[in-house]
Amino acid sequence: MKNKLYKGLLIIFAIFVVLLPVTIATADSGWGSSYHSSGGSSHHSSGSSSHHSSSSSHRSSSSSRSSSSSINGGEPLTPLETVIMVIFLLFILFIIVMTFNGIIAAFIAAVRKSNGAIDTHMNIMTQDRVDKIDPSINIENTLKEVFDLFTKVQDAWSEFKYDELRKYLSDELFNNYKMQLETLELEDGKNVMGDYKYISGGIISIDKKKNLEELRVKLHVEMKDYVINTKTNKVTHGEKNGIMDNTYIITLERSLNNEITNCPDCGAKIKNQASQKCEFCDAILVKGASKFVMVKKETIKSGYK
Repeated sequence: MKNKLYKGLLIIFAIFVVLLPVTIATADSGWGSSYHSSGGSSHHSSGSSSHHSSSSSHRSSSSSRSSSSSINGGEPLTPLETVIMVIFLLFILFIIVMTFNGIIAAFIAAVRKSNGAIDTHMNIMTQDRVDKIDPSINIENTLKEVFDLFTKVQDAWSEFKYDELRKYLSDELFNNYKMQLETLELEDGKNVMGDYKYISGGIISIDKKKNLEELRVKLHVEMKDYVINTKTNKVTHGEKNGIMDNTYIITLERSLNNEITNCPDCGAKIKNQASQKCEFCDAILVKGASKFVMVKKETIKSGYK
């Protein structure tokens, strides 16, 4: 289908290339000037000989200047010729855009193929690729751990269990969640979650930098997720009996160093490693651990089943 389209476009392009010079040559032929000169000569044929000669000489001079002007500068394009020229330029632009899009599409397809992609939106790593970066990571076991971590975070969020959240989240994400929960609590709200079901998942990337390892995971789950008013017990957001079908990109990190040198919020140097709070801004500090903690959770698809 695409080959036929390209052939048709090339044929149209060839026609424009052939017709455009003919159109421009016609515009410069001076047909309009000859017609006007002929009419003027007929109208003055009965005048005196000297006047006729003078007029003829004048017309000849004017015709000569007109001809010279036509040859040197050319006459302006007619509306039809202007339309043809615009269409021609648009056609050239269309060909350029189509060619560029084709190159980009081919490049993306080649990259996905080389990465062994099995998903239409992102690359999922195979165990062989994971082993080359970190042989200690088993995809199947890691996905189970990530799903378990996800459910624990959701339950702790739903029940306002800050101590539990602090175990599973990075400093920055914990402080962010804490602020959101405090706002929800002030509004007498509660986010009810449960009935979690793992659908599918995969590791997207692994990145190791010094003593820090980052893991990005695609997680597709089903669950209940709605908000109620704690005083009236009425649903204020979502559907009580509905099942959400969500896909997330979860970023996790684990550290090989248990020390925190600087506060993640204000950047102040941490002097007391036994402290769980920053002495300058009171931010909660979560020590690095051998297990992954959640750093970021992005929703890429959400809706009811």
